[in-house]
Amino acid sequence: MLAVATPAASADNWAPVHPGDFPDPSVLNWGGFYFGFATQNFAPAAQTINVQESISSDGVHWTALSSDALPTNGGLGPWAKPGETWAPTVAAYSGGSNGTVFVMYYTATDSASGTQCIGEATATTPLGPYHDTNSEPVECQVGLGGSIDPNIFTDPQTGTPYLLWKDDGNTDANTTGIWSAQLSPDLQSMSDSATEILSADQSWQGGIVEGPNMYYLPGPGSGGSGGTYYLFYSGGDFGSTTYAIGWAACSSPSGGCQDQSGPLLASAPGVSGPGGPAVYTLPPTVQHPTGQTVLAFAGWQGDTIGYLACGIRPMYLADLNFDSSASPPRPTLTADPAGGSTAASSPSCPRPPTPPPGYWQVAADGGVFTFGSAGFYGSTGSMRLNKPVVGMAPTPDHGGYWLVASDGGVFAFGDAGFHGSTGSMILNKPIIGMIPTLDGNGYWLIASDGGVFAFGDAPFYGSAGGDGLAYPVTGAAPSFLGGGYWLVDANGQVLNYGNAPFDGQPAFAPGGYRITGMAGTHDSAGYWLASANGNVADFGDAAPYGSMIGTALNAPVVGMAATFDAAGYWLQGSDGGIFTFGDAPFLGSMGGHPLNAPMVGIASV
Repeated sequence: MLAVATPAASADNWAPVHPGDFPDPSVLNWGGFYFGFATQNFAPAAQTINVQESISSDGVHWTALSSDALPTNGGLGPWAKPGETWAPTVAAYSGGSNGTVFVMYYTATDSASGTQCIGEATATTPLGPYHDTNSEPVECQVGLGGSIDPNIFTDPQTGTPYLLWKDDGNTDANTTGIWSAQLSPDLQSMSDSATEILSADQSWQGGIVEGPNMYYLPGPGSGGSGGTYYLFYSGGDFGSTTYAIGWAACSSPSGGCQDQSGPLLASAPGVSGPGGPAVYTLPPTVQHPTGQTVLAFAGWQGDTIGYLACGIRPMYLADLNFDSSASPPRPTLTADPAGGSTAASSPSCPRPPTPPPGYWQVAADGGVFTFGSAGFYGSTGSMRLNKPVVGMAPTPDHGGYWLVASDGGVFAFGDAGFHGSTGSMILNKPIIGMIPTLDGNGYWLIASDGGVFAFGDAPFYGSAGGDGLAYPVTGAAPSFLGGGYWLVDANGQVLNYGNAPFDGQPAFAPGGYRITGMAGTHDSAGYWLASANGNVADFGDAAPYGSMIGTALNAPVVGMAATFDAAGYWLQGSDGGIFTFGDAPFLGSMGGHPLNAPMVGIASV
């Protein structure tokens, strides 16, 4: 088949059809009703719904339910970590002696390994509750980073059911693929023979294809034979505006897929980063006697990206049609004219006031110096250390911080918890810094050879520890929502892991000076690199706020930190000097003061 360029769908303004956050939607048409299922809500633990539910009588206007399709007690598999559940898919099996059984496949984190895996649960009614009685996941490609985003598809030509899913290779900095395996007639067991049917091979995908959903378009032959299997999928980083929906034409549910060039649906007025496609058919009408085929998807409403920014990903709906003048027939999308009548409500997400600015300076002896709103919670300045301190990181509420030494010894102050260290381990190379997780219940320690050590609830997304880098790693930064991280070496090579995308790098260290600091933007679509001579290089959507290049410095720059809104940054000199850019205010420094040890880093409130 020939790859056909597909223009992105357009609309004056996409409007949600679901009242609230409803990511990765899946729709079951059963008994005259449409049942919707989606990724968990993002709420405190006591209010978490593992699998959200919704119901509709016409497939267009939806009512959100407060029930949990897969409750933590008695529903969620014993292997699965509560509160990390997403991308469900549900289908019905009516061929058994016990009546209709509803089968759900879902994604969750395996508590034992920390890997994202697929589970299977059953219920006797569409809304459940569903129960996973398996002691372990039913699919988990540990060697490929895990398995996520299941989709049940039954071939209308043969009646054979299949499960499609994504390997989570991007957690190990690899490209991802979409897989297919045959299911048993009752949908509850899977063939051991799985086939990769699509891989990320286009630049717009950023190495990630996920969220598969298959649809069969009948052909002109008897019984609809000679048709085409369409694989709709998401590509890119879900936390950015570049996330989009693509499609491939396949010869069967188990392969022969030809990816098409360019996304089918990209960001447009009213929606940013659309993804998580799900195809279903609306009830028959005079205009559509067999029912209009529609494609449901989720996306960030408007241009507010990220849950931390009070963004939500409601469900949207598009009419799905096919242009028969192309071969294979090319799918086209238009906003459903009946949709948008139920606008997504504003999320219950009062944004906290911007904290007063502040920053900490830390010296090699562990001395901590505070400025602005940064509180002092203790230091190692008066202690005798085995190795010098090389960095620090604050807790999420800024009520404490960690210091880390070059041997990986971790010192916790204030409300910072101790989750482990490498202080008693023999390391190949010294530790150069640390990154805390989003909730502060874990952290990563970064070594100069690119080795990464994960503690607490910090997942391991990959490292360069065995890659034999030509230059030492000198900086690191977390990505959007802590789902990955970047490492940068002294010559400016950027290494990305998890959901941290590669947004570019210099051909060599700016100005020929070694890179000594890194900070990322809030949407993971850019970052800054600081070099020892005070130059700052910006990549992706990181704005150029300025640098010290061309100015004679008393001491080299040893680190950088971004402001709360990422609209500015501070540079830290080893003599305690502070340089401010963008909206970063100058609140004081140790520059010009006698120091017992040189400064090694900075952290901001």
